[in-house]
Amino acid sequence: MNQKIEEFKQLTPQEWKLKVQAELAGLDYNEVLVWDTAEGIQVKPVYTNEDLPEEISAIQSTNDWKIIGNFRNDSHQDFSYLYGFKVNESHFDQVLKLPEFLDLFFEIKTSTDSLNQLNFSEIKNLKYLGLDVLGKFAETGNWFHSQEKDLALTQKILNENTFEKNIEINASLYQNAGANHLQQIAIAISHAVEYLENLGAEATSKLYFKVAIGGNYFFEIAKLRALRQLWNLILNEYNSEAETFIYAETSARNKSLLDVHNNIIRSGLEASAAVQGKADVVNVFPYDEISGSTAFSEELASKQQLLLQKESYFDKFMDPVAGTYFVENLTELMSRNALELFKNIEAEGGFLKGLFDGRIQKMIQKSADKEQQAFDEGKLTLIGVNKFRNPSDKIHPTPKTENPVRTQIKPIFRKRLAEKNENDNS
Repeated sequence: MNQKIEEFKQLTPQEWKLKVQAELAGLDYNEVLVWDTAEGIQVKPVYTNEDLPEEISAIQSTNDWKIIGNFRNDSHQDFSYLYGFKVNESHFDQVLKLPEFLDLFFEIKTSTDSLNQLNFSEIKNLKYLGLDVLGKFAETGNWFHSQEKDLALTQKILNENTFEKNIEINASLYQNAGANHLQQIAIAISHAVEYLENLGAEATSKLYFKVAIGGNYFFEIAKLRALRQLWNLILNEYNSEAETFIYAETSARNKSLLDVHNNIIRSGLEASAAVQGKADVVNVFPYDEISGSTAFSEELASKQQLLLQKESYFDKFMDPVAGTYFVENLTELMSRNALELFKNIEAEGGFLKGLFDGRIQKMIQKSADKEQQAFDEGKLTLIGVNKFRNPSDKIHPTPKTENPVRTQIKPIFRKRLAEKNENDNS
């Protein structure tokens, strides 16, 4: 028995590196096998237990992850596998007829008038409200009414007992605008802290994060874990026992009208990363909202989530990535670096001041330009778009109508990487 153990002696990290270095035949280990990310994180080819942080604990939540869909008011829409729907004011009469077992997310898009006109208590399963006046200001450059009135409305809604959660931190905006992973985490935390500074610590129990999941699988898992870790740290500072709640949707930034079936593959991997990252809610984003096209089948994308739950057994494990060398190391690096970036934002006056001064917009734009350049040069690949493009794949994108509006700040714009390629039909 001892002889067999000796035959399979475990190599130390140093021995692994020496073995790899020998195989490289004189090439430099760091130059060939270690690569830098947009966040300045170095990724190694091999990770061992020496890369684990000092403290590791599986993410435990009282909530099982839920699959939700986008309500279309279609009699043929299948909701048998769903836990909930995302709805808005135009659906209010129809949702009264939906089964009460479906949790409903009521999204405020363009106006807060419905908050005064509708009797939310009529719907027993209306549990989550997507009200984010700060996010609306960041995305459009203007308030619903004014800063004072919008925050006063949020304070009023905060005391509304109809909803389990009613203050949304729409961090999906930052990912879809091109922010890197560290920026997404740090800005989202600063965004949330701005609410706490204005509304008080009681807002912690009613607040939740909505994030977008991109295509870098392990980085997205680590991003969600780091976001949860840092927000738990903030909750401790406010002496709050609230639980971190994360609503994850697939990204629109890396989707395209070209070779549209690749979108299904991308969204499936993104939904998988959201589950592995322990998001509480997972939703496939309807890409036609971005592109104005129905070329992508939302129904097919939603079915992917069913496969994750019923055939991939993702609902059978508490936290399968806990203790994995690479993800734990990546989570630790993201947490540490995002915390420093968050501290910098706060030291310069916080989220709102950062928007008024334009620092947050410039930070995101710089990252977005770098990513767009990598895509345009072919260093960042989207299959079917800038590599292995189908020459017969012709599209007719809906022209964007410009309606110039005077804004108080420069808005943070969502933009898909493939937009230029889609307009190039040569």
